[in-house]
Amino acid sequence: MWEEFDNLEVLEGSPIEKWKDVIFNASRNLASMELERLLELQAIYELMFEEFQLEGKLKEMYMRIQEESDFQEKVKHHKNNIAIESMAKILSENE
Repeated sequence: MWEEFDNLEVLEGSPIEKWKDVIFNASRNLASMELERLLELQAIYELMFEEFQLEGKLKEMYMRIQEESDFQEKVKHHKNNIAIESMAKILSENE
């Protein structure tokens, strides 16, 4: 999706690199709140995996990621989407 906007200067480069710029340059309070939100989501996901005894599945999926380039592309795309969503959250709070 974001590849369509490569010609716009504000969107040049990797969404993850732009996200890092936003995190590093946002107010400490906004960056802290967003990082805590992301940590909370990760904690929830990890607890869900433990609760439903899916740790083995997670390890299996990780091995699959290492082997399948299609899945690696899906992961990269999803990471970019998360970075864009996170940037939008920080920037909208900054106004």
